[in-house]
Amino acid sequence: MKKLLLPALFACIAGHSAAQVCTPNPLYQDSLYGVWPDTTTNFAAGAVGVPYFQTLDLIVPQNAGVVDPLFEGILLDSVAFNGITGLPPGLSVACASQTPNVCTYLTGQLGCGVIQGTPTQTGTYDLTLNVTAYASFFGNVVPIDQGFTGYRIVITEGQSVAELNMPALAHVRNVPNPFSNRTQIEFQLGRAAEAQVKVFNLLGEELWSSTVQGKVGVNKLTFEASNMPEGVYLYRVSSGRDTFTGRMVLNR
Repeated sequence: MKKLLLPALFACIAGHSAAQVCTPNPLYQDSLYGVWPDTTTNFAAGAVGVPYFQTLDLIVPQNAGVVDPLFEGILLDSVAFNGITGLPPGLSVACASQTPNVCTYLTGQLGCGVIQGTPTQTGTYDLTLNVTAYASFFGNVVPIDQGFTGYRIVITEGQSVAELNMPALAHVRNVPNPFSNRTQIEFQLGRAAEAQVKVFNLLGEELWSSTVQGKVGVNKLTFEASNMPEGVYLYRVSSGRDTFTGRMVLNR
């Protein structure tokens, strides 16, 4: 848990605060805590000379014990990010700070951050994330400094002409289909780009929408239909000039 959640938890907090650098994905709004992606999914790969953009969403838990049992009972007030060592040349981090202080996140609130820029050098870059967690001890707030590892970014040579001519959007589907409550909308991108996913009823009324920063390769987005009646629905995935519309069946 410590390697999976704590490093991820602080990775998205940025080196320099900036207003509206990102918008948290509402899909994670009801989660108790976590970071998306985690160190298993890891950061997207990049290529020299190709713009890079990696969004992370996070919720800091109030009780540090849910992340590591060794810290059970220790209440967190907030977490500040002090820098990422090992970023590929050309990349930097930015955060949507939740307080007037630079790059500070409060507990229990969905937040986000980004790693962005244009890589200039190939390689595999292991990252160290340096944070300060502010914990409450007997009414006093005590700063705890710590570094975390587990994330990496792989930068390859720039895209070839063939890669640049790949379709922006392909292999779109939702799994499972039919589904009873939750399904994953999957799609592949030939290059990193923003993608928009929408769900409609058969009358064409928009019921749900999400915009994500897609990565090269397979992308997955979870759709929950807990408040929707059974029936047939349409979903549309758009990226650049490419659009795909599919049908999914909600069957309880």
